[in-house]
Amino acid sequence: MNLVLTGSTSGIGWETLKELLPEFKKVILPVRNRDKAKKMIEGLPDKNKIHLVSVDLSEMKSVVTGANEILGLADQIDVLINNAGGMYPAKKLTSEGLDLTFATNHLGHFLLTKCLMPALKKGKAKIINVSSEAHRISGDPSADLSLKKSANTVAAYSKVKLYNILFTNELKNRFESYGISAYSLHPGAVRTAFGAETSGIAKGIIRLTQLFFISPKSGAQTTIFLAKTPASKLRNGSYYVRKKPKSPTSTALNKELAAKLWEYSETVLSELKV
Repeated sequence: MNLVLTGSTSGIGWETLKELLPEFKKVILPVRNRDKAKKMIEGLPDKNKIHLVSVDLSEMKSVVTGANEILGLADQIDVLINNAGGMYPAKKLTSEGLDLTFATNHLGHFLLTKCLMPALKKGKAKIINVSSEAHRISGDPSADLSLKKSANTVAAYSKVKLYNILFTNELKNRFESYGISAYSLHPGAVRTAFGAETSGIAKGIIRLTQLFFISPKSGAQTTIFLAKTPASKLRNGSYYVRKKPKSPTSTALNKELAAKLWEYSETVLSELKV
């Protein structure tokens, strides 16, 4: 079996990689910092299984280039884990004019998944999207799907974590007939370097509350559970917390909003010509 895992060089992504490495024949890691990743995997026992692909999820042209390289490495993908993400200052834009939180946490993974779809269909893949309970404090994002008007870091982050669940639901709706299944999850409040690029106030709140957070190893357990468990024993389209399905907010279950987000994402990519 073949695995594609984003966000593998820190926090729960690194713990996920170490745990799942023995389970797969080939592990492909889209990484932003290739040198860092190369040094990190040197000590892993099955490092020869690992293939590094340079991808910056905040830059859509980089995602397309990386996805084509991934397809050259594997024409079948059995598990795709969209784990990478971050909390960034509100209104910070990428070189392509996208909100950085929107691009990194949603659109980059949306595009990567779309580009890899032929291989995902062939593998009847499981697609696992790392979301957060932070989605519960998001309001209706319909008036500003781009997140460019979000008032602050926390508001933008809560909305994009909502997007992860909406994306999961729409994947189920569109691709279940191909044998593909999709899941979203909350990893727990994890003690990592997460939020390092946020504003001073948000960073202070994160660091204070991290005194009560769990370890990255503990935070990776639901992702690992979903990756290892046969799809027949999971609930397609569900949001998982502590390895069990849990009801997200009614907004996260809104089918019309999920379809609207998908169509908006397609429009943005079309305008970027990627």
